Amino acid sequence: MEAVLAFRPRKTGSVTILTTGIRPFLVLTALCVALFLPGLASLPPTDRDEARFMQATKQMLETGNVAAIRFQNEPRTKKPIGIHWLQYPSVKYGAQGDVGAVWAYRLPSALAAWLSILCIFALGRKMFDARTGLIAAGLSACTLIMAAEAHLAKTDAALLLTVVAAHFALYQFYRSAPDQVPRMRVALLFWSAIGAGLLIKGPITILVVGATALSLSIADRNIRWLRGLQPEVGIPVALAFVLPWLLASVASGQDNLVIASLAEDFLPKLLGGAEGHSAPPGTHLLVAPITLWPASLLLLPGTVIAWSHRKEPAIRYALAWAATTWLMFELVPTKLPHYILPAVPGLALAAAAALSKSDTNRSRWGAALWTGFTVMIGGGLLWATRAYGGDLVPAVLLALILAAAVGLLWLKRAELSLMIPATAVLSFGLIVGWILPNMHDLALSPRLAASIQNHITPNSPTVALSRYHEPSAVFLLGTETWLTTARNSAAHVAADPLALAVVASDQLEVVREMVTASHGTMTVVGTIKGYNYSKGRAESLSIIQSQPHMFAE
Repeated sequence: MEAVLAFRPRKTGSVTILTTGIRPFLVLTALCVALFLPGLASLPPTDRDEARFMQATKQMLETGNVAAIRFQNEPRTKKPIGIHWLQYPSVKYGAQGDVGAVWAYRLPSALAAWLSILCIFALGRKMFDARTGLIAAGLSACTLIMAAEAHLAKTDAALLLTVVAAHFALYQFYRSAPDQVPRMRVALLFWSAIGAGLLIKGPITILVVGATALSLSIADRNIRWLRGLQPEVGIPVALAFVLPWLLASVASGQDNLVIASLAEDFLPKLLGGAEGHSAPPGTHLLVAPITLWPASLLLLPGTVIAWSHRKEPAIRYALAWAATTWLMFELVPTKLPHYILPAVPGLALAAAAALSKSDTNRSRWGAALWTGFTVMIGGGLLWATRAYGGDLVPAVLLALILAAAVGLLWLKRAELSLMIPATAVLSFGLIVGWILPNMHDLALSPRLAASIQNHITPNSPTVALSRYHEPSAVFLLGTETWLTTARNSAAHVAADPLALAVVASDQLEVVREMVTASHGTMTVVGTIKGYNYSKGRAESLSIIQSQPHMFAE
């Protein structure tokens, strides 16, 4: 078989003609719309991180207090406030104050992902040329990890934007001549990105960009290029982003937020597997064919090729960005798939530049690996759809699309720089826009909220939840939802015939005995069965209510 990955297109090819004027920005915007918008409203709130962020923002909207981050009555000090300050106006103005509009909480993430892609193109054009920048931005967008974070109301898409913006400025200092230091506005962009990163996710942006700068300085044995950043001016600019939050926190009586964030979130992840998410070094690399799919077809072999061109300053910079970031998160004991997202643009820039220099890439093993993981993704989603009550039609359509993509790859009938976006658009649209929202067995909280809505009245007291304490249930049922025990749930319904409680079905008899002991009669008004993916177990939840009390003489 000849080369599997023939990448270099003709100069008049379909990619090259899109690189002039405003066309690349329009093309990338259209790609992001197709990748990031499907499912933004239809995908239910996901547990647990996303639902916690959404609920904390919801409480800001309900109380008008934009300084305190709370989940019900519990202060949330693990993350800075930046993402909530982005979600707050999105819901208040974008959704006209509808605190139940899921899409409005996610909109800042989708916009941040879109802006990140445009910035990757702008950086790629500055480092190499417009065509390489367009391909790098497209590859970055066409990864499972990017599409996922664009759909979730969390910090990671916004964090990526600060990382790319900081690198956009830092690269200009790296490539500047000693007598041609970039203007002050470039330094201000760098420090503004650092400050925004602090407000979004603490020191992560500093660590990612700082690791790149340090590795380049050591490899080049040159630190002079960093002087142009003018830290004496920039550090106050960065701190100015965080100062309003700190002042507002002190005014609201929470003056230890920075220390609490470091102690409760940052340091535990560095020192051990926080929240049960520990994994050995190399885990991110092992799952990269999936987390970077379908762009992993070019990203992984392209980065390997880039190593042979590492003496070229621009590729050297991209490799330093990707390698130091990736290595840092491989060494951290706590691992989640989205952690390596800040490394993706560096990988994409290095891969796009290196592959454009190669007439062919004879990476049959890379194509075979990609084929294997593509089959796994299609087969896994078919199985999950059948197992968790989804509609088989979209899953079958997805399987056909993936089969066509694999066929095009091996038959060499499509240019890969176009095949990958087409595969991503069709696949992610089906997965996030249709398949996942219709897996009813996984949608325990939405089904629970819909069932309770049929029985609740304006005078009903707070709903009590026993054992099933997922944040998505609190978001959908209301901030005052009572997370409690089976005993308290029994007392709750026994005290008021309008009260509702949700208990695990295996607790029913115990709860019934407690209600009977309180001279009440318990009735089950609904049962929801499904799978709690946060706990990794099947759930059967019973909605209970008491009949009017029959008090003993």
